[in-house]
Amino acid sequence: MKHTVLKIVLAGLAICWGSVSSADVWPQLRGSTGDGISREKNLPVKWSADSGIAWTCDLPGRANSSPAVTANRIDVTSQTEDNALWVISVDRKTGKILKQTKVGTGTLEAKADPKLWAHRHNAATPSPIADDEHIWAFFGTGLLVCVEAKSGNVTWKKDLVADYGKYDVSFGMGSTPRLWGDLIYVACMTKGPSYVVALNKQTGKEVWKSDRKLPAADDGPDAYSTPFVWQHDGRAELLVSGSDHVNSYDLKSGKQNWVSDGLTVKSLYGRVIASPVAADGIVVATSASPGGGGLGHVLAVKGDGQGDVSRSHQLWRLPKTTPDSSTPVVFDGKVYLTTDSGIATCADIKTGEQFWQKRLGTGPFHAGLVAGDGKVYALGIDGKCVVLEAGVSGKVLSENQLAGTFYATPAISDGVIYLRAYERLYAISGAK
Repeated sequence: MKHTVLKIVLAGLAICWGSVSSADVWPQLRGSTGDGISREKNLPVKWSADSGIAWTCDLPGRANSSPAVTANRIDVTSQTEDNALWVISVDRKTGKILKQTKVGTGTLEAKADPKLWAHRHNAATPSPIADDEHIWAFFGTGLLVCVEAKSGNVTWKKDLVADYGKYDVSFGMGSTPRLWGDLIYVACMTKGPSYVVALNKQTGKEVWKSDRKLPAADDGPDAYSTPFVWQHDGRAELLVSGSDHVNSYDLKSGKQNWVSDGLTVKSLYGRVIASPVAADGIVVATSASPGGGGLGHVLAVKGDGQGDVSRSHQLWRLPKTTPDSSTPVVFDGKVYLTTDSGIATCADIKTGEQFWQKRLGTGPFHAGLVAGDGKVYALGIDGKCVVLEAGVSGKVLSENQLAGTFYATPAISDGVIYLRAYERLYAISGAK
């Protein structure tokens, strides 16, 4: 009997541990939950093209999907010039490509002038999810696939456009799904179909679908953010930001827990790209318009409400500090943000009090911020990564330059930082 109880306890611990960022894997965008936090120590501080690089890997095609890191692989997606969509697995130790699987073809359906987005965005913008046996990859065409990692065989595929309706979004579908337990959560927020759907990871079959049509004008209904799993008070919930609102869903049923407005931008082009984050009982969401200009909002909402909490639970907001695409990170009670133009801010998550604000560079900065080991990492598209000391000092520890164009958010695993440029993957071990 004691052995049986022990097995049950250990199994429960394994499930819980598999649901948070661990020391050796970073299996999806911004880690398991989406908080962007590494719990590791001795993370890299300094590197350059000539120092601190464990390996580099040239990738076929081009994309901005972030790496998914498992025990032995790094998985990314890409789109080649013939519009083929690929899942690519790289050996974690050597940087050699293990397998390339063509999973489909297609282009991004976008209403805006391609001059505004084609240089930085394509159907392979959403990031993959992985475990030791499988890779789940979503593309801006609406294609969602499950690939067997060892063989490269497609276990199942699903066309979300065929199932739920054609996308009507200015810059094309760019949201990354979130895996939690046995369910994959996909958020679709457009002028047309808008919903959150949970799919069984083993079969692709729908478990629940919640329509998400909220009041928003002009480009406001469009969103490119990724769901966030918030663990607190012994439970977990799904946070989704877009269409001028942020809200919470029950992970098992899809029932809405609460919703708040407050993200409306006074611009024809206002929309949400950055994902929500949360800590210490507070949810932080952002909205912006292209080019910044201080039109967006950084909004903090107390996350213990029910129903419409727009008037009762909004805590604070910050003007003129709004990220365009870069998702904030909350680390040790402080929110770190950077605007498109490279102005970084550190604020208290409970009060919104700003501890410091400084320019990191000319930008643009689109990659989400990540943090760990007392450091915050801000990566610009020109390959300059600014490493900041976490805390009220805002001290710049280093500025590190690599060649390439970087929109993808870094991944951190087992003391290594993985940076994905358009056509190259870097493993950063740090200068010793």
